[in-house]
Parts: sequence; C-alpha cells; structure tokens
Amino acid sequence: MYRSRCLAALLVVLPLAAGAQIGPPPKPTATRPVVTPQPTPVPLPTPVQPAPADSLSGQMAPVKSSAQTQQQLRTHPIQSKGPSQPPPMQGPAVQGKVYDRHGRIIPGARQVGPNRVLDTRTGRYYDSLPSADGQQIKP
Repeated sequence: MYRSRCLAALLVVLPLAAGAQIGPPPKPTATRPVVTPQPTPVPLPTPVQPAPADSLSGQMAPVKSSAQTQQQLRTHPIQSKGPSQPPPMQGPAVQGKVYDRHGRIIPGARQVGPNRVLDTRTGRYYDSLPSADGQQIKP
C-alpha cells in the first residue's frame, strides 16, 4: 500500500519537476538585432526639357513627337543575318577497341561505362582495364 502511494506520488511529482526546469523559449531578437526594411525610394518624375534654341537664329528647335520617333525607327530596321543557325550535329563518338585477356580484339564488344565492357555476342558484362587505345578485359 505504502509502495503504491509512493509510486503514485512520484509519477505526479516527476513531470512537474521536469516542467519546472523548462522555461519559456527565448525571444528571437535576444541574439540578433532587429532590422527593419528600408522604405523604397519613389522615383522622381523626369522634368520636360525645353527644346534647345538655335544659336544662330535665336529660334526654338522643333520637338519630335513619338510618332516621328516611331517613323524613324521603322525606316531604319534592325540589321539581321537571318534566322539563327543551330550548331552542327556531332557524329556518334568512336567506340574504342575492346581486347580480351590475351590482347586479341573482340569484335562486337563495346564499352558501356567506365571499366565496364559488354560482349554483344554472349550478352555478358566484364570488368576491364584501360589499355593503349581501348579497354582490355581483366584477367
């Protein structure tokens, strides 16, 4: 009886003791400074420049309208050299030769990966070593 009461009391006190050790989480700004974003500056409107006066006659030069600018752009088209040309096609990479354990060329064998060779006649894969101009099957 006494043992079950102690056990029950212990089960109640342990979570409370553990909870007392856990404090509230620290504020995020306790370790880092607070940075407020700067307001974006509003661009100022560009003032309209008066047309320059002709220095000889003292009269104002005519102002070009947007229609005149568009007309000038249409009369001077962008120079082009035709449609873009795709790069020339590369042919398939030349397969290196594959040699057997005794140094004889194996017809139809091809390299399928680094240090891997496939014998297309038998369908078997072999480990290989780099040789002078191709791969040689490991002895």
